[in-house]
Amino acid sequence: MKLQQEFTDDQQVKITAEFEPELLEQYMHKAARKISQRTRIPGFRPGKAPYAMVLSHVGEASIKEEALELLLDKVYPEMLDEAQIKPYGPGNLDEIKSENPPIFLFTIPLEPEVELGAVEDLREAYVLPKVSEQEVDDFILRARQNSSTIVPLDTPAAEGNLLYVTLEAVDLEPKEGENPDLIKAAPQQVLIPAEAEQRESEWPFPGFGRALIGYNAGENAIITHEFPEDASDEELRGKKVRFTVNIQSVKAMQLPEMDEEFLSQLGDFKTVEELRSAVLKRLETENTAEYDDKYYLDLVDRVRKDAKIKYPPQMLEEEEEQVLHRFEHELSHRNLDLDVYLKMRKTDKEEFIKQEVTPTAINRLERSLIMQALSKKYDIKVTNEALEREISTIVNDLVMSGELQDVQKELGEKKFANAISMEAANRALETAIRKQLRTLASPESLPAEEPEAETREPALPEADESAQEDK
Repeated sequence: MKLQQEFTDDQQVKITAEFEPELLEQYMHKAARKISQRTRIPGFRPGKAPYAMVLSHVGEASIKEEALELLLDKVYPEMLDEAQIKPYGPGNLDEIKSENPPIFLFTIPLEPEVELGAVEDLREAYVLPKVSEQEVDDFILRARQNSSTIVPLDTPAAEGNLLYVTLEAVDLEPKEGENPDLIKAAPQQVLIPAEAEQRESEWPFPGFGRALIGYNAGENAIITHEFPEDASDEELRGKKVRFTVNIQSVKAMQLPEMDEEFLSQLGDFKTVEELRSAVLKRLETENTAEYDDKYYLDLVDRVRKDAKIKYPPQMLEEEEEQVLHRFEHELSHRNLDLDVYLKMRKTDKEEFIKQEVTPTAINRLERSLIMQALSKKYDIKVTNEALEREISTIVNDLVMSGELQDVQKELGEKKFANAISMEAANRALETAIRKQLRTLASPESLPAEEPEAETREPALPEADESAQEDK
């Protein structure tokens, strides 16, 4: 066996492998015997026909094709051992350069490589934002709104009213070839907030609800707004948009009193102080999770920026498939499929993959490789206690969401158990890696380890679904 290797920039290796001339002839005879086992040749039992008879019956080309397959199955792993290569996945036979002697050209993907930079120099203060009393008040107000009674009004829209509208939006300065129609007769519910309660997250822009104050049912409001380039809705970024809002109805929200009956709907709370304490703990938990996600993601990206990362194209293709599959799964929960979504976005699948799927896949893949490299560098292990804790959390989340039985039925008991164990191991490992990153970046912020205490959380219903409407 003679080998020539050429390593490429995309973490693959091209191997030209030359074998002994008589090797193909040997495998021609093996192939003929195999063909004769599945092909009826008159006068001979299966597998017993002489080579010449098989050659005459099926032709040299068929025997040679079978022989090459058998030969490759035999020599490919031997070639990898000889070349001392650990492939990431299956290689590809690019070309049969010669049949006598057999010379094959392969392209083989290699395992990814990560060379970390000066990780020890990583520094970033960990400053967790505090939950304000106003945030607690807002949370409880939303809970009351969710349990409110909706009463029709014959008066103009005012603060605190809930409007049922249809919304149309037109791009006043569309680029060449773009459809100016952004939204067509979409039904919406708009809650008009008090001026002090306006939020940056209000859709389609902050102040939209208050712009409808004074309008009566049956009237149209025309609102023009120029969106900044960093608007939260990427479909509207940088656009000058005219909204036509048809007011279908104006309704008041009668909020429940903060009495024992209302408190009991949210949980085992006897006093408003107990509720506020539970809400504070819940918001602190959510704030911590949100802050941690951003904090650690920023740290990983800083490590990633200083690292040298190489991986084969097949690895990115697999990640793209996962990203696309997950996106299609999320669409299905909104009763949409990808084709409908792409039509709504006025784009095609190829462009969508190029602009959104591939960048997302690159980020996910490279961050994952960085995490693996950190785990290896610091010899991070997952304890049985951490694994059991994550398994319990995952199963509890499935129970609370009502999805446990559906997932078990879809996967089957064995696959379900394996999937839960795999996800738990990944989560536990990520938690351990995050702790290592924080040890490097902000060691003074690490708390003393304490046993986790159980907290009661308000069991709030989804917005708009719990409000009861008088008809």
